[in-house]
This record gives sequence, structure tokens and C-alpha cells, in this order.
Amino acid sequence: MHAERRRRKGSVAIEMLLVFPLLLAVLLATIVFALWLSAQQQVALASREGARTAAIGGSAADVQASVRLALGDSRFAQASVQANLTDGNGVPLPSGQPVSVVVQLPAAAAVPDLLVFIGVSVRNQTLVSQTVMRKE
Repeated sequence: MHAERRRRKGSVAIEMLLVFPLLLAVLLATIVFALWLSAQQQVALASREGARTAAIGGSAADVQASVRLALGDSRFAQASVQANLTDGNGVPLPSGQPVSVVVQLPAAAAVPDLLVFIGVSVRNQTLVSQTVMRKE
């Protein structure tokens, strides 16, 4: 009976040794995915806020300030903002024309790289959101 119990304990340890990395990978993937979605929503919100500012006639500096305010957190400090507020000649777009704001953020700035041990990395990924609105 004791030998059988020892064999069972040994097989449980081996099973845990095989299953634990898989469970850890699933848990970490869930965390990374949730943080990715949260960061993507924050970037999309910032893009909309910037486009709203541009649509009511704000300058490039106003758009930049609006996007930075919407991004908030220092994790998003590396975000770049491109606002299309002028035509090809540099003349401000008239009312009724579309203005656009693009916000880009390196994913590694907002999402931890927790899945490198299974070969998945966010290091070279970028979160991007573009919003186009008609200027008032």
C-alpha cells in the first residue's frame, strides 16, 4: 500500500510539472490580452478626443493637449499624435471638410511582455487609432 501511494505522489508531481507551465501561460495570456484591450481603448478614446478638438477648430497644439489629457497615465507618454488640419498648401481646412487625428503607441509602453517564454512578444507591436470628423 505504501509503495502504491508513493508512486501516486510521484505521478501527481510529474503531472503538475507538465500542466503548471500551460496554466501559467494561459493566465499570463489573459492578463496581457486584457491590458492590450484596455490600452487600445485608451488610444481610441484619445484619438476621438483629439478629432473632436480639431473638428471645433482647435489648433495642432490644442489637439496635442486634448490627446495627452485623454491618455493621462505616464504609460502612454510615448504616444505620437498626427493631426491633419490643413490642406496640401498648409491652409487650414474649411468647415465641412474632414479632419483626422492618428494616435500611435508602442505596445510595449503600455503592455508588459509576459509571454516571451512561449515565443510571443508585444515588443514590435503598435497600438494605432485614427478618427476622422467633419470640421464645424
